[in-house]
Amino acid sequence: MPTTKTARLALACTIIYIAGMGVSNLLIYRVFNVSYNDATFVKTLLPFISLLALWALGSFLALRNRLTPPDGPRRYPAFLVIFIPLVGMALYYWATHGELTPAFATPLVATVLIGLAEEMMFRRVLYVGLLQEPQGTQIRGALLGSAVVFSLLHSVNVLAGLPFPNMLLQLVTTFIAGLFYALMYDYTKSIGLMIASHFLWDYLIFSGAVTKIPVFSGVITVLNIAEFVIVVVLLTKRWQQERLSSAQNA
Repeated sequence: MPTTKTARLALACTIIYIAGMGVSNLLIYRVFNVSYNDATFVKTLLPFISLLALWALGSFLALRNRLTPPDGPRRYPAFLVIFIPLVGMALYYWATHGELTPAFATPLVATVLIGLAEEMMFRRVLYVGLLQEPQGTQIRGALLGSAVVFSLLHSVNVLAGLPFPNMLLQLVTTFIAGLFYALMYDYTKSIGLMIASHFLWDYLIFSGAVTKIPVFSGVITVLNIAEFVIVVVLLTKRWQQERLSSAQNA
């Protein structure tokens, strides 16, 4: 459990966010009779994710004087390995399937809000909040803690009718994604880039682009593997640096 007041407040705000998503999914499934895998799920989610985005922004504004972001040099190569293909696929999809209709615009707006809400809540608030923990434990605890909580967010998708085995798979993939986004925020120092990347990834899935353009599904799989490799390499380097620093200070 977090020991500093800032970390505890950040975690509390995040738990409320997850509870809000759980209630939203339950209402969508039980009241509106729309399940997670239905084509209309994103449209039905839109008003709920709008409120959650406001909560994430409000949490940040309330805690921003406590949330000192990571400093140091900005680095982009590892991030661009994932980001550039996402941009390319989105541009191609818009050029070949784009149309000025509400049906086309709704997934665009919804995934922008998802990217904004989740990156502000889980990286800018929770990850940075956990970085305020005592010296020597904050980096590892912030990376792992924020990734675990981000993964648990997706467990509430079972309340929207997502089959339990699919939810378990989401827990694994989103844990890796949580590590990746926290590491990339730490390396790029740009929450805006994290929002853009998260939005594009979700958009390609929820818009149906990966099914309408089959090659996109293969590219997403390759990017998932690349994301995992990047996480392993960067974490290994980080742990080696920590051990070397501890040995020098001993």
